[in-house]
Amino acid sequence: MLLFLCIALFALTFQAFAHKPQEGTPKPYIHTGEESTLQKLIDATESGGTLVLDKRAYQGSFSISKPITIKGVEGTSIVSLETALEISNTKNVVIEDIELKAEEAGIVATGIHKLTLKNIKVEQGTAGIEISNSTDITLDNVDISGQAGHFATKGHAIAIYKSVNVQASESDISNVLDGFYIERTDDVSLTDNRIQDSRYAIHMMYSDKVRLDFNDVRANLTGLMIMVANDVSITNNSVKKNNTLNSVGIYTYDVNKMVFSDNELSENTVAMDIQDTRNMVIKSNFFSTNGTVIQAKYSGSVSIQDNEFHGNILTARTDEEGVLLQHNFYDDYTGKDYDGDGIGDTNYIATNSFGQWMVRKPVYQYFIESPSVATLNKMDTEVTDHNSLAIIDDQPIVMGKTFNTNFSINGWQFIGSIFVLIAMFIVRRKLI
Repeated sequence: MLLFLCIALFALTFQAFAHKPQEGTPKPYIHTGEESTLQKLIDATESGGTLVLDKRAYQGSFSISKPITIKGVEGTSIVSLETALEISNTKNVVIEDIELKAEEAGIVATGIHKLTLKNIKVEQGTAGIEISNSTDITLDNVDISGQAGHFATKGHAIAIYKSVNVQASESDISNVLDGFYIERTDDVSLTDNRIQDSRYAIHMMYSDKVRLDFNDVRANLTGLMIMVANDVSITNNSVKKNNTLNSVGIYTYDVNKMVFSDNELSENTVAMDIQDTRNMVIKSNFFSTNGTVIQAKYSGSVSIQDNEFHGNILTARTDEEGVLLQHNFYDDYTGKDYDGDGIGDTNYIATNSFGQWMVRKPVYQYFIESPSVATLNKMDTEVTDHNSLAIIDDQPIVMGKTFNTNFSINGWQFIGSIFVLIAMFIVRRKLI
């Protein structure tokens, strides 16, 4: 009798675990057991179901080839000597709240429609996350850290190939080869990511419809590298301290139709290196304490307007006509505004001989205010007006030195101030 009851209870338990609900009923949440492997749990979860993992480390390499949601809790991790998680040829996959530690890649995904990775942490081995031939990809709060060492020994944090519609936000990435490496991928939006101590923070090639907003990029060899792209918008980003010998804040090559606005670039060896770029607008940016701010090569349709330049060595230089500098503020502008319209009455010349020498030989900065340099700059001013390659702003902004301060005082404050002044006067008379 006792044996019969045990068999019946086991049958009921197995039936409850393996039961698939009828169409229209909620998808089940399958919880793990300490003795179960992750692959068995994935296989046991029905297509479109949700698997909730325990607070533990799952060891091995695992694969997903069906629609599924996998959720961890604080302390859930996957540890692998190879690639931790492979996802292929499916749709509607969601991975949340899991830490990955892998010798090879954390996640490799191929042929996925609607992939969401949220609250994922990766301690990178050879690579972080690799995605290819996929559509509708969402990366939210994906943190990836690499190991110390030369860039040649590291992989990309997030690499995306031949995909469409990628949105990545709130990610922290450090000590990798490239933070985001994106190739042949269209409709890309990277927002509010923080990338540092890497080779390139964002490296993008052969991509159209790109949006980079509110990202913080610092202490990399190069901040943003955009190559062979069309319809690019870069706004409200902070690009700082990319200042090793050959460092560049922003590098563009063979880019058409680009808007670069409301960004802050400071302490970069070269803030912007623009090559073979067409229909580019650089406006309302703040450039401070850079070596060279803008150098343009083979780029004849670049408009630089309504920006602020503070404490830079060289404002701009170019090898081709068509770079327009207009209506910017320069802290080294010495002209006057006699008619009070806020526009300087004389031109601002962005290029000078000594500035270019100083960029090549930083030690020259110690002579920046010497009489010989001052004389050289005056000579440049006289001859540069007739140089077709000189970059000249004929409408430089002159900022007034007045401060608009909202000041208000109520009656009691006024009366109290009067009493204090009277008391101070009486005390002073008594001391005398």
